[in-house]
Amino acid sequence: MKKSTMHTTAAIIGALHGVNRYIDSTIEANATKLSGKIYHWKQGDVFYKVSGEGSPLLLIHDLNVFSSEYEWKSITAALSENHTVYAIDLPGCGRSDKPAITYTSYFYVQLVADFTKSIIKEKTTVVTSGLSASFAVLANSMHKSLFQRIIMINPPSLSTMKIGPTNRSKVIMCLMNLPIFGKTYYYFSTNKNNTEYYLSEKCFYNPFNLRETETKASYLAAHYGKGSGKYLFASLNGNYLNADLTAAIKNTDTQLELIIGEHEPYAKEIMNGYKELNDTITVTVIPETKKFPHMEAPDKIIAQIITEEETQ
Repeated sequence: MKKSTMHTTAAIIGALHGVNRYIDSTIEANATKLSGKIYHWKQGDVFYKVSGEGSPLLLIHDLNVFSSEYEWKSITAALSENHTVYAIDLPGCGRSDKPAITYTSYFYVQLVADFTKSIIKEKTTVVTSGLSASFAVLANSMHKSLFQRIIMINPPSLSTMKIGPTNRSKVIMCLMNLPIFGKTYYYFSTNKNNTEYYLSEKCFYNPFNLRETETKASYLAAHYGKGSGKYLFASLNGNYLNADLTAAIKNTDTQLELIIGEHEPYAKEIMNGYKELNDTITVTVIPETKKFPHMEAPDKIIAQIITEEETQ
């Protein structure tokens, strides 16, 4: 390689590193202190909030680098009137630790089981969003005494969950894990414009329901930890979080409930797939919502979670 080319390459790498450090410092300077608790798990610290009194209710946000316990903000107060509500930041997300590992489904299955046993310490109802449904379902199949009910809001299709890593996805993951390039690409993918696009186009049926506070919370969640969210980002893009749920859905006595946003892509495929495996699953469709009905139609979600007995 010619010296001029080497110098140019070094200059580009140096510039990218400088930009990354600037973004790190900006995020840390604007980070707000959140009141909450820390579960000192064997794989790192897990941030969570607890509120209310009553039978336990565990809220697990969607697994995405933009996600955190803030996803449940619109329903937590109402649920706390009847429950002790636990809302966690999954590792790799929000305020929890973001270790430099390959994230797998079993990693989160362990976390869900350990948190329930160590912190909640009794049989609980769990409400999940998106991909986190798989962790609760698999944890339930391995530990029969964990959950009273599993409420799944827009879980992934069962066919999608069977897709494992490919040669292409492995290459993408390797590139994402490169120290400077990977971090730069991660910061580009999670910049403010892309954050707002993800929420308004992928999560909300009516983008006018999206508030600036929600966009800011998602942006900060992706950037806490000086770019270390890139490891979860790489694992998600590499399909390392998928796991076959067939047996866990089919062979369970735990009450399973499905809540689907009317305009969520592949809604019918998702509903039919779960019902074909287990016809005891109840299904509720929330009109004029998409990925996050708990943010667009919180009252309707609260009504599905709180039983008639609890309101009497």
